[in-house]
Amino acid sequence: MGWREGFPKFKAAAVQAAPVLRDAPDYFDTPATLDKAVSLIHEASRNGARLVVFPEGWLPCFSYWNLDFGARGAFLDIWAAYLWSSVEVPGPETQALGTAARDAGVYLVMGINERDANYSGRMYNSVLYIGPDGETIGVHRKICNTVQERLFHTPGEGGDNLKTVFPTDIGKLGGSICGEHTQLTLVYHWIMQGIQLHCSLWPGYTGLEHVADAMTRAVCFAAGAYGVLAAVYVPDAAFPKNFYPNSSFSHPGSFKGGSGIVNPFGEYIAGPVYGEETIVYGDIDLAEVARSRYAVNLTGIYSRWDLLSLKVQEDPYLPVAAMAEGRVSPPENDRVRELEARVRQLEALLPVPPPTSPPLA
Repeated sequence: MGWREGFPKFKAAAVQAAPVLRDAPDYFDTPATLDKAVSLIHEASRNGARLVVFPEGWLPCFSYWNLDFGARGAFLDIWAAYLWSSVEVPGPETQALGTAARDAGVYLVMGINERDANYSGRMYNSVLYIGPDGETIGVHRKICNTVQERLFHTPGEGGDNLKTVFPTDIGKLGGSICGEHTQLTLVYHWIMQGIQLHCSLWPGYTGLEHVADAMTRAVCFAAGAYGVLAAVYVPDAAFPKNFYPNSSFSHPGSFKGGSGIVNPFGEYIAGPVYGEETIVYGDIDLAEVARSRYAVNLTGIYSRWDLLSLKVQEDPYLPVAAMAEGRVSPPENDRVRELEARVRQLEALLPVPPPTSPPLA
């Protein structure tokens, strides 16, 4: 058996499609968008895909609108509609997506607008990972939000949110959301976790396609990983007629797409495709990941951990934490006690001096 035979080989699919949108004041149709997602998952599976990747914020929709000071009342409406049309994890939408992934036998990576089940009114720009058993593998919440996203999304926290490179039977699976590709420390963190399959999620704006192209290929080359670039495309004919006024849907030609599959050398093996709703397929051979790391290998011969390192917040930052019983000492007092205890430990290691002789009379 040749050395290549030990590496997974499979087909990946990048979904380039539009969510289902409505006129004001409804705006979003989560059930219809979910049904469309399920249909696309099964279509990709019938065409042989084992990994299916959807774009940024696709369910129910990315935030393609901004505050219009002449329509503040309508902004309150769309803000609330966005919140209550969004996805809780776990929830009925994740259950339906899990069933679709299980029935199709695929790994599913879905961009969602996530509604926090624990803190009322809190939303995140998130990536949902589901396995072929239908179970949720994990969720990554975008750590910095861009432009109008800041009107809706809370930044993602540390802890498990930064441990979202998952070992699977098709390789180590992870990804980045749009502007996260420029956060090189985050990309480095994914690389240190051994990412092999980088899911690259984008909103599909016209004018952004060159950024999605350049950054996805750069991450793949630096990481020695395959990339599945999924970007939204909404045809003008599908624009809602009476959406919130300050939005992409007020401007024909707002969407370009640009989905494709990139190899670990930073080269397209499928796509990029522009200007149509489609699914882009590419064949993955993880032997190419090993071949690509012969020179630039940040976890191997190209590493200099002795010179450059990365600090990572391993614990989530919670707004409410239990206070320990008893009086809470200031942090500096705790540090003093730690140092005193250390001194006592060191003193115990010192040899005992011999007894001194009494002075001569």
